[in-house]
Amino acid sequence: MSLRVMEERGIGMVEVLIALLVMSIGVLGYAGLQLRALGSSEDAFVRSQAMAIAQDAVERISANRSGVPTYSDAASWPAAVQQNRPANWMECVDNICGSAQMAQWDIDQLAWMAGDLLPGGRLDAVDCQGSVALCVRVAWNEDAPSDCENAAGVVGNRDCVVLEVVP
Repeated sequence: MSLRVMEERGIGMVEVLIALLVMSIGVLGYAGLQLRALGSSEDAFVRSQAMAIAQDAVERISANRSGVPTYSDAASWPAAVQQNRPANWMECVDNICGSAQMAQWDIDQLAWMAGDLLPGGRLDAVDCQGSVALCVRVAWNEDAPSDCENAAGVVGNRDCVVLEVVP
């Protein structure tokens, strides 16, 4: 009796299924990485927009030092998200405004920019704790500007930007 060794030809169904399983795990991992990168990119974009709005607020406050009492008054800043252009949109462009009127016009413009450019964006300016500076706080994603800092004045919320300006 002679033993014949059979030669294997091609691949079997089990090998094909294992190869497909390994490849699908790799594709799912790659898709997960892409989703994470997309989320990080969106977060970076929103943070850069918030930083630009905060910087704009700092520059407006620095340019209108006489209006600091209006900027630092909590009642001057809207509590709700402002997504519609303010009614006084062209007021200080077409007319001469005093420092308090200019400060309120700036506040309306900044609140509208935050509400329009950031998801749930709001901002305010308050006296910084332990400093003579004014803190401009920009918050988004359902956070209020008051949520940006803890009782010690430490910024701990990731959906906030805080800049200081010395009036």
